[in-house]
Amino acid sequence: MSTKRGRYSDPPAGPPGKIPEIQRRGGAPLPLVTQPMVPLEDDHGKTQVDSSVLAAAANIAFGKPTIAMTAQQKQDLHGAVTPEIGLTQHHLPDEEPDRRLELVIDPDSERSAAFRVLRHHLLEVGRPQAIIVSSPQPGDGKTTTALNLALALAECGRAKVLLVETHVRRPQLASVFRFVPPWCFAEQLAAHRHQPMMPWSLIEIPQLWLHVAAINPRIEKTQLLDGPAFAIAMERLRLAGYEHIVVDAPPVLGSADVNLMTDAADAVVLALRAKRTTTRDVRRAIDQLGTTKIAGTVLLQ
Repeated sequence: MSTKRGRYSDPPAGPPGKIPEIQRRGGAPLPLVTQPMVPLEDDHGKTQVDSSVLAAAANIAFGKPTIAMTAQQKQDLHGAVTPEIGLTQHHLPDEEPDRRLELVIDPDSERSAAFRVLRHHLLEVGRPQAIIVSSPQPGDGKTTTALNLALALAECGRAKVLLVETHVRRPQLASVFRFVPPWCFAEQLAAHRHQPMMPWSLIEIPQLWLHVAAINPRIEKTQLLDGPAFAIAMERLRLAGYEHIVVDAPPVLGSADVNLMTDAADAVVLALRAKRTTTRDVRRAIDQLGTTKIAGTVLLQ
């Protein structure tokens, strides 16, 4: 792995294509984009779900962070210059990629096309800059969705994209891309809360046109997400010129982590697993988060 410091320039954009109906195949889960309703299996194995469950999720209001900060923090952020980004360049090894990297393994597959459709739908609803990807429960496919959404947004250099990891109890990105972050993103959150003008340390993966802020898997797993620190980070990283910041967040149910992050984001996408995610879990997740920021759901088979 070699290192390089710097920034990158604005890329061109292009329209995505349309995907036909897809059958399940081996490999990474297949996303089926919904706006905003999907058929789900309920607690009794039935697939009929009342459309009112997710209908309100279509009403999206993109806003600026409202998490409470001190007066000095607000002054530091709003009067700040563009943050300094230190990049450590990482090249994917020649070995077989992680199976969740669908757009890397088979960019011409129908599953890859489905993630491009997801990109297209998100751009249609207001071009959100900060996008949280979560799921009701662990194992529903949120990391797969966040990875491939970020890759689709950054594809061929069409946009400047940062993939951020905030699941401090079960980090995955270092394992997926096979690197150890030089400075753990969770530790950076803590440092920048007190010194928001400090430089940021990120990983650059040139062949994927992607920057990554990953958590070191060796950190203390009992560490909790700091909501105000996350809000400060999003304000600073927005100023760094990223057109999209995709956040691989923890699951909604069982903690308040995602609630602490939603005020600092523009949209929330929920990943749901076919024959696994229940109607009850979807209702509970939406009740916990509210519908204001939920852009829709992605059903993975």
